[in-house]
Amino acid sequence: MAALTDDGRLLVISHMPLAYAMAWRMRECGVSMEDLRQEGCLGLCEAAMRYDETMDCNFATYAIHWCRKMMFAAIGRNQTTESLQDGTFREEDNEEDGDLLRSGQRRRIDEALQCLTPQEQQVIRQFYGLDGEQQSLTEIASLLGFSRSRASALHLQALRKLEKALQERPLVDYLTPWLDQ
Repeated sequence: MAALTDDGRLLVISHMPLAYAMAWRMRECGVSMEDLRQEGCLGLCEAAMRYDETMDCNFATYAIHWCRKMMFAAIGRNQTTESLQDGTFREEDNEEDGDLLRSGQRRRIDEALQCLTPQEQQVIRQFYGLDGEQQSLTEIASLLGFSRSRASALHLQALRKLEKALQERPLVDYLTPWLDQ
């Protein structure tokens, strides 16, 4: 595995507040705040090792992906560990439990989407592949007869509404089962 360069270390150190802020947003997901912060820092390290300055994005934008990925993985590991400790996980029931869990998660996502307008719902469903294959904002815009910037604005507006509606229950609770598929 490649080691962090001095420039990489500077990127990690200067962006630690970003990882800590992301951990704070996920604080009620069942993983300790300290563990989330550590996973975020690991995500920063991974991003720093992979970052290419010639890419058309800044480091913070790139690092968010890796921080989220590490944090979601920790949340998934925590849920599996809790299931094993509770004795609720049985290998023979895994497939049926997975189907049941997905249908329950699907209902909760559908409920959460009710706070959105029909256009916002469609953008979210298509962008995240909730009704099939994921589509880019360009594809969604073309399909709906919008400009890409209008589709992007609807996407952002919908995410803000969802975040507000889901403050009592983190969005990660709704999306975690689909992360490992």
